[in-house]
Amino acid sequence: MTAVVESLQLILLAIAVRWGDALHRGIPVQQQNYGYVMQIYGPQFLAAGSLFSARYVLTVAHCFKKNTKPEELSVRAGYRWIAWEFRGKQVAGLLRHPKFSPLTLRNDIAVLRVKAAISHSHMINYIGLCSRPLTPLNMFAPPQELAGWNLMHIAQPLKSMSVQVEPEKNCRQWFPQISGGVICASATMGEGLCYGDSGDPLISGGEVCGLAIAFRKCGDKRYPALFTDVHYHRAFIAQAVLTLDREMLSKSRG
Repeated sequence: MTAVVESLQLILLAIAVRWGDALHRGIPVQQQNYGYVMQIYGPQFLAAGSLFSARYVLTVAHCFKKNTKPEELSVRAGYRWIAWEFRGKQVAGLLRHPKFSPLTLRNDIAVLRVKAAISHSHMINYIGLCSRPLTPLNMFAPPQELAGWNLMHIAQPLKSMSVQVEPEKNCRQWFPQISGGVICASATMGEGLCYGDSGDPLISGGEVCGLAIAFRKCGDKRYPALFTDVHYHRAFIAQAVLTLDREMLSKSRG
């Protein structure tokens, strides 16, 4: 029973998007260097996402209801700041992982397809999907970082912070209830995830390798944050793109 209660606390903190802080502390960055970090609205800010092609955004499942319609959503690209509410580029397709579980955090991942292609520009770019499993940071591993906004202080720009992926055995000591496809990452003291960080990308080697889903307490150094493992879900992502492409082709023919 304890494991279920802990997981509920984690997920409820992660989805409290409309209230509280986000990306506790961190360092402001140049937007053009992180032009793939997207804002998702419905029309209020829901989550961050990662633009991995001209039409596709990778994000988390828990920010959308089962009956959320794509036309209710929009995305915003190339902006250094977020807004409370916004109507951006229309979303044409949404596919949450069919086996997503809010109790165990299993399969907390979703793919969005935008109606009109988002062109590469000075302020907008694409990021590759994780090509290899994440490993704990060492002298041979590429640097790992997290990027996101501060929802309670929307005048603050996009920020980033260095993070360190924890070994799986350490992660399970902190969170014995987590399932496969979920990883832990810690930041330096006083930094970490906070309310509104759902979907923030964990970046390693210039690829998106994790999606922020949960934490225990803002800036609490005792616990790492939890992330969906992108490499683990690469088969779902590929199938989601294929499914959404087919749906759009079917609609255009109809």
